[in-house]
Amino acid sequence: MALNDGLRRYQPEFLWRWLAVTLTGALLLSTVDALLLQRARDFFTGGFLSVDHLNGPGAIATFLSLSLLSDAAVIGLVTGLFMWILCRLQVRATTAVAAALTVGVAPLIVVDSISYELLRYLGDAADISLMFELTGGSVAELLAVAASHLMLPALLMAAAGTGAGALVWLVHRYAAGAPSKPARPILLAAPVVLWAAGLLIVTAATVSSDVMENGMRRKPSGKVLGMVADVVSDVDRDGFGIAARLSDPDAFNAAVFPYAVDYPGNGVDEDGVGGDFPASVPPYQEAQIPTSPWLRRPDVVLIVLESFRADVVGSSFAGRAVTPVLDALASQGVSSADAYSHNGYTAQSRYHLFSGSVAGVGDGRTVIDDFKRNGYTVAYFSGQDESFGAAAYQIGFNRADVSYDARVEPERRYSTFTTAGSLAVPLSVVEQRVDEFLRSRGREREPLFLYVNFHDTHFPYSHDGIETLVSDARLPRSSISPGARDALWATYVNTAANVDRAIGHVLSAVRRERGNEPAVLVLADHGESLFDEGFLGHGYALNEVQTRVPFIAVNLPLVIEQPFGQSDLRRIVDAALRVPADVPSTPRLQSTEGRRVFQYLGTINRPRQIAFLRRDGRTVYDFRSQRVQIRGGAWTAPEDLDGPDRAEFLALVRAWEGMIQARKSSDQGE
Repeated sequence: MALNDGLRRYQPEFLWRWLAVTLTGALLLSTVDALLLQRARDFFTGGFLSVDHLNGPGAIATFLSLSLLSDAAVIGLVTGLFMWILCRLQVRATTAVAAALTVGVAPLIVVDSISYELLRYLGDAADISLMFELTGGSVAELLAVAASHLMLPALLMAAAGTGAGALVWLVHRYAAGAPSKPARPILLAAPVVLWAAGLLIVTAATVSSDVMENGMRRKPSGKVLGMVADVVSDVDRDGFGIAARLSDPDAFNAAVFPYAVDYPGNGVDEDGVGGDFPASVPPYQEAQIPTSPWLRRPDVVLIVLESFRADVVGSSFAGRAVTPVLDALASQGVSSADAYSHNGYTAQSRYHLFSGSVAGVGDGRTVIDDFKRNGYTVAYFSGQDESFGAAAYQIGFNRADVSYDARVEPERRYSTFTTAGSLAVPLSVVEQRVDEFLRSRGREREPLFLYVNFHDTHFPYSHDGIETLVSDARLPRSSISPGARDALWATYVNTAANVDRAIGHVLSAVRRERGNEPAVLVLADHGESLFDEGFLGHGYALNEVQTRVPFIAVNLPLVIEQPFGQSDLRRIVDAALRVPADVPSTPRLQSTEGRRVFQYLGTINRPRQIAFLRRDGRTVYDFRSQRVQIRGGAWTAPEDLDGPDRAEFLALVRAWEGMIQARKSSDQGE
């Protein structure tokens, strides 16, 4: 009663204006959110990309009510405070209303537009925190990665902001009315009460319903309330509350939180996944590379391609072979159709390939050290910046006898940005530098290990140095969109054909200058989604096109177990070079029953997803939704699994937990 009397005493007209602004803004934003949710995710009807959707009129009405309350809570607090300040400054009421509506709604619509634009390109994997982690925590890298997707919405938002500012100025300049009376502090009680009610009700609804949480976390206001609720509910101060996607399994135990090290057999499930780690599970170990000398020392050429899809090898376009050089190599040796990256991102994939380690618990030696220890001249040529990935993912680039990457000649780059994750020079420059090196060394006595990386099939998939080989399509960066998939594919395969020709150029130069037939290994760091399943790019999903890679081997007695993971390369190359020189240099494929490749999305310490890839399918656990998908089936709560499916889920979780334990021990020097 006292509060009501106070509100009536101190300018009820202020409250009516605030309420009108808040409801108008909330209705506007909720309408925009609903349209975007339906268009992007079929959230109200179900359909493509709709993992969760509302089911029935009751659920729809509940969500729309929560959406309106969430928007009103956030907008109401912002507009209430802003209007109160303007009234204290005695700005006219009409101007205060227009300005408050703009300030309260415009930022949320900006975030909505950016999120929707990212969703168009990255599908359901539009996760800003994931992008930030994958770019090494660099704001500059994040902007370089996302800039091309956000240019249009940024321009539209700038225009809208300018227009809104002009509208407020016009209202202030020409609208009639006396200056506002200074508002009393008690008037801020209403926005605060609305904020608190929205925070409590929306948090309770999202915690109790996965579908409601799935929709609300895609709303700007829902994200704001969720972040606040997560901080407030983090009672044990372990960095996790109850409202975030990665919620705290035990809000009152600081030792229990997502991604905690799960210590074996102590009766505590520290990470909240799969129960306590059994003491009976053997510690995680990785294969050790022997140090005894190799029995054969042929020249070896390792070619790693950037963002190169496995299904391009052996394909044709408009009646023309896209990869004739790779096809010829495959006919001379072997080509694996079951080779995979452990992580669909460059720095991690390169590290796995060179170190032979998935968990990052090795001794720091890599393929480069193996060849140098056996008397090889090691030459490393890369079209990209090999510093990308910071210290955690370095593979000994500087320990090579000869090393070249895009940092040497940034002025010859074809990339727009010069950040470590973007800087790249075209294949013609790499060819030139390899040629110069080979001519300078000629047929020296020491065997040669030559590493070559071509970057050109990375986004935006073409540049001025790409020639027309199978298609004259050149889809401009600004035109890359889901509606231009055919032109994008034509652009991509033409660049792939150019890379294939560059591979032939390098191998011909090796044969000419070295006078022998080298052993050749061709892989990619990862694949590339070209709007397959709604995605563009790589590193955002554990699917076939982003993680399956080409693997071709010639003139080396490799035994390639399938499915093959990139971390196996160092071990099988070492084993092949220990085969006596009088044994034929013929590689072979071998399918091994029960063999699996571990994959992860994000970083190994804080993955968004982990997976086992077997020949009969992929099992994936998603830490965000806390659901598991067994060999491509429906997403299911782990507690609903039984029998072999339950065992497969637990084996996956135990494998990851064992890696984290090993990393912890390695960091502590145990």
